[in-house]
Amino acid sequence: MKKTILLTIGLATAFTANLFAGETLQLQLVPERGYVVKNAPQEVVIKIDLSAIADVKKIRRTPLNLAVVLDKSGSMTGAKLEKTKQAAMQLVDRLAPDDVFSLVIFSDKAQVLVSAQKVENKDALKEKIESIEANGSTALYAGVKMGADQLQEFFSSKRINRVILLSDGLANVGPSSTSELRRLGSDLAERGMSVTTIGVGDDYNEDLMAGLAEASDANYYYVKDTEKLPDIFAKELGELLTVAARDVRIEIICPDGVRPLGFIGRAEQFQDQKAIVNLSQFTTGQDRYLFLRCVVNGDKPEVARVNVNYKDELGDGSDQSASGVARIDFTEDQKLSDQSLNGAVFAEKQLMLTAVAKDEAIAQADAGNYQQAATILKAQSFALNNSFAAASPAVQSQIRAETNNLDNFSGAIGGFGGGGGGGGFDSTTRKSLQEQSYNTRNSK
Repeated sequence: MKKTILLTIGLATAFTANLFAGETLQLQLVPERGYVVKNAPQEVVIKIDLSAIADVKKIRRTPLNLAVVLDKSGSMTGAKLEKTKQAAMQLVDRLAPDDVFSLVIFSDKAQVLVSAQKVENKDALKEKIESIEANGSTALYAGVKMGADQLQEFFSSKRINRVILLSDGLANVGPSSTSELRRLGSDLAERGMSVTTIGVGDDYNEDLMAGLAEASDANYYYVKDTEKLPDIFAKELGELLTVAARDVRIEIICPDGVRPLGFIGRAEQFQDQKAIVNLSQFTTGQDRYLFLRCVVNGDKPEVARVNVNYKDELGDGSDQSASGVARIDFTEDQKLSDQSLNGAVFAEKQLMLTAVAKDEAIAQADAGNYQQAATILKAQSFALNNSFAAASPAVQSQIRAETNNLDNFSGAIGGFGGGGGGGGFDSTTRKSLQEQSYNTRNSK
């Protein structure tokens, strides 16, 4: 049964709580500024906020269809492989009899070690995992594709269909570019699958691993310390077991007279005044958000209409939908417009811009422009500090952490090396910056 709720938010209702009491996803549309000056071209930012309710007892647990894809190339020898096997066996221990599990390993080529099957004999599955030995190269693309083929055997819209990929090295057999892996991730997403990626150590290609995960809206982890691998697998499985909504489709439509500029930190583009953002899932209590940028010029209050469709996993798995209209008010008083700034939204926008700044700094440092990279990070640290007072206590805590991160990274990148800096821009620094940016941009 499909349910639809209509919501209109303007200045007076911007902080309304529990707008969809009892529904799985709650939608709020909050303008950064309540009043804008009439008939003057200016940028308007709308926070599109979707959150899954947390104070419910889950009625059912959605069955899983998991394909674990493990790198067993020569570089995995030793502690990496042992901790990986330990983590995979602990994952098997937590699966239910109705879950489906498959295991693909790859080095010079990909191989199905455990074909897709119900989890009925955990000891046999763990025995297969324990038998893995490291050798060879890194056929990563083939491994992911084979994992997806295993998912297809039991694929169902009533299951969560997920590949979990772990690798510590550069893809060097078969397709190996970031664009090719992103395209694979997008293709799998269209088929109802997603790929969580776990990069281990400092030798893997983080752009490739993050790109693959992002294209299918899954999680990406950078694991420097192999001792943490069991915790990472447990975290991933914990999220899969608490899915509240999935197959989330967000449609944003701007009326004539409003020029959409896109979303801060996301690549989705508008065509004919409309954009689509697809999110794979929400766990209970999770909050995910977009910041829409657009230019208004006139006196019409409607900025955007947002339609959300999703599959409810807290109840009977039915389709649900919600709609909202973001509106602003107009004034001829510039002072009133300035005073109508929503400090909380402004601060949260600055956190999203921090992710953008990190990506820009990485690009500059990759080009050898270390001082420019450090300058970008310092400037964003200053901007974050300026938004601190207006933020909520929870966001203030995030701002403190981020300003410390930015200051540390800018010092490391710009403060070392022969005159030009860059001595602190090593693989660890790059991977840390990129993982932080990924998690912020994707509300992870």
